[in-house]
Amino acid sequence: MATTVLHDTSIISTRKLLTDATSRFFRLIRDLNFFSENPFWSSTLTFREQIHSTRLFLLFTYVSMIIVIGYSSLQIRTHEITLKKFSLSEFERLEKLYPSTINVPCDDVTIPYNKFLDFSPQFHQVCQSPFIQRKWISSLFLFNATSHNILDYRTFAFSHFRALGLLCRISRQAIKDILRTFNSTHFVHRQTLSRIQFNEIASVLSNNLQQNVINNEKRTARIISLIIAQNRIFSALRTNYYIQSVPGSRSYSTYNGVYLYRNQTNEFGCDCKFKANQCTYPAGAFYNWTLPELGTAAKNNPLPQFQIPGLMAGCLPLDSMQQSTLECLYNQSCINAISLRPNLSQPKALNSRLTRFLLNSTIGSIFDESLFVESWKNKSNYENYFAACSPRSLYYSYQSRFHLGTILTISLSAFGGLIIIWQLITPVFIKIWNLLKEKTISHTTTEHTQIELAIINVAPKPINKGVTAHVHRTIHNFNLFPPNNKNDKEEERIGIITTRLYIFLIVICLIVLGLYTCLTEHNQTRSILSPSLNQFKKLNSMNLSTLNCPCSNFSMSYSRIMTLSPRYHSICSSEYLQDDWLSYFGRVEIDIDSISFLTNDFRVSGQSFFDLVRILCQTANETIENALKVFKTTRLVTVNTLTPYQFHIETNTHFQEFQQQTINSFIDLIQLIRSLIQTNQLAEELWTNVGPLSIYDNQTLKWSFAFRPRDFYKNSCSCAYSNQCSRPVGFYFQGDRIRDQPNITVPGLFLGCYPIDSLLLSTFQCFYDEKCIKLLLDNYDFNK
Repeated sequence: MATTVLHDTSIISTRKLLTDATSRFFRLIRDLNFFSENPFWSSTLTFREQIHSTRLFLLFTYVSMIIVIGYSSLQIRTHEITLKKFSLSEFERLEKLYPSTINVPCDDVTIPYNKFLDFSPQFHQVCQSPFIQRKWISSLFLFNATSHNILDYRTFAFSHFRALGLLCRISRQAIKDILRTFNSTHFVHRQTLSRIQFNEIASVLSNNLQQNVINNEKRTARIISLIIAQNRIFSALRTNYYIQSVPGSRSYSTYNGVYLYRNQTNEFGCDCKFKANQCTYPAGAFYNWTLPELGTAAKNNPLPQFQIPGLMAGCLPLDSMQQSTLECLYNQSCINAISLRPNLSQPKALNSRLTRFLLNSTIGSIFDESLFVESWKNKSNYENYFAACSPRSLYYSYQSRFHLGTILTISLSAFGGLIIIWQLITPVFIKIWNLLKEKTISHTTTEHTQIELAIINVAPKPINKGVTAHVHRTIHNFNLFPPNNKNDKEEERIGIITTRLYIFLIVICLIVLGLYTCLTEHNQTRSILSPSLNQFKKLNSMNLSTLNCPCSNFSMSYSRIMTLSPRYHSICSSEYLQDDWLSYFGRVEIDIDSISFLTNDFRVSGQSFFDLVRILCQTANETIENALKVFKTTRLVTVNTLTPYQFHIETNTHFQEFQQQTINSFIDLIQLIRSLIQTNQLAEELWTNVGPLSIYDNQTLKWSFAFRPRDFYKNSCSCAYSNQCSRPVGFYFQGDRIRDQPNITVPGLFLGCYPIDSLLLSTFQCFYDEKCIKLLLDNYDFNK
């Protein structure tokens, strides 16, 4: 019982203590007074006004600090971070977080492509097979090859596989050369690329390399084939031209190879001279055949003992091989059938499962589309690129709000100033409030009109000298540090001086802070999503050094930003290259006794001139079209948007390079072919570089065939030493055997050692003159 009473007494005491403490706290809050000893306001404020001023002061201070804290919390702050050591994983993580501000300069801005790109092309199995080896080709060679039908595979089989081996070697060498050049070329970029950027650029580089080498070799093979055809070079296999002596004379006749061309219903003759050696016919094994009539189409009558799948006979082995397929080489029975000396070589059939090409794809299409490459096996390694780039520093920036340091700094800086300001002006609000309140509840005994009240309120009141003295005395004795002993005058004087110094320093600090805030340059980052062209141009015109406009696509094809439309010489679209005009020229049988001037006759040499012009126009067009395809698929790689000036410089430079490279490569190839033909002294159908000669051997009593150099060019020029030999082209009296100059000359046209020389030494001046054209038409039957 006693314990219970003590417990209740303890509870009552605790409650009483809490009640007393609460009452004391609320009384303390109620009587809180910051202005009781304020040197500026204590003497002018009543106790009640001091209490009200304190409460209003606390409210103003609280609201002001809330505003300051809110402002400092919402203020955007840019944080700039620099890392000197970082790994690839750190770079990729930060690049994903801060893609627009990250800046990682490469220590090595030029990196060889072979550091991060590797090509291991795998070629078609035929290019690694015995079918292009010397042993197999030698087994197909026959000394009497020209005694067979030109449709018989034995006539050209060894040349066919030699040409196949040549294309394989050309493909390998071309790819080897371009890879050597590519590997020695450097990738230049100042900033480290992200993995996405790297993969896109690596893909562009790989595709461009493949397309460039394929298109270049395709164009080269095409031009070589056409120029050889139009220069009418003899094949020793007699597949495009063959020569026959005229019995009882020293003359020779030249005949063109003619092949049958079959469509769905009819057969036509295809002349090698007029179809640029593109005539072909299925080849077979003809063991019983008769010599066809010269100048007529080769026939498969009687039928061959067996037909060879995919193998084509034609004007030249290289051209017919390109129109053939590899079907036979996938069949062991076919290989056994065409093996002429199986004891010497009889290769195994190719594996049809190891190729991506259709079995009936022509060899030419495999070469043109891929250079016999089954797969390029290109590999790009981002880790190797990053190591070669060797970045030494990583810089990035980001913006944030609610930074604790910023909030504390601004809040503490503002707190002291707010305390002083509100201490000075809060009592003013209380005075004004009391004054308004007194005027509202008091009744004035003197009534004034509204005009008088307005005049009284507006008119300046005379200043009371006592008030002025009081204000002056208050300011003079203003002391924020009053002494403990009010009678200590020295301590009071020191407090007044300290107060003045304190206020002076605060004013100076506020002025310095204001000037610093006004004069300090702040980095303001503004982001514009999907800006328009006008916005970008406007910002660029402001010369902002920090303008950064990253592209959403790091590369774009030139076809999207440039349009090229070449305009060719008018001769290429003129009537002079059409069949109607070319029918002007008939085939002429060349006689050794009259050849000295007949080959110079426009009616003879004009055919090859216009054929070559047409071929050059076609190949120039094909060259430019192929180059344009490569150009259009070439991609402009840039991480940031180029300015209009940079764009103009970049595109103009690239176009100039494209133009010069295309022209130079075409001209260089033509000159190379021209030099090779002249250097090898190949015989030509019109006998313009050499002529046929019959030599009688008195000992053997036999005639032999030989060549002699032509000696009818100006200044005794010899085609054996120069490709600049020329003589005028015109119309000759066929009976005039001693005349060096034509009876009628065609202005601008010259005869050279080969048709290509004739073309390059001539001009088109006649075809700009209607009188000259009329001369050509009127003299077609001149002394014929």
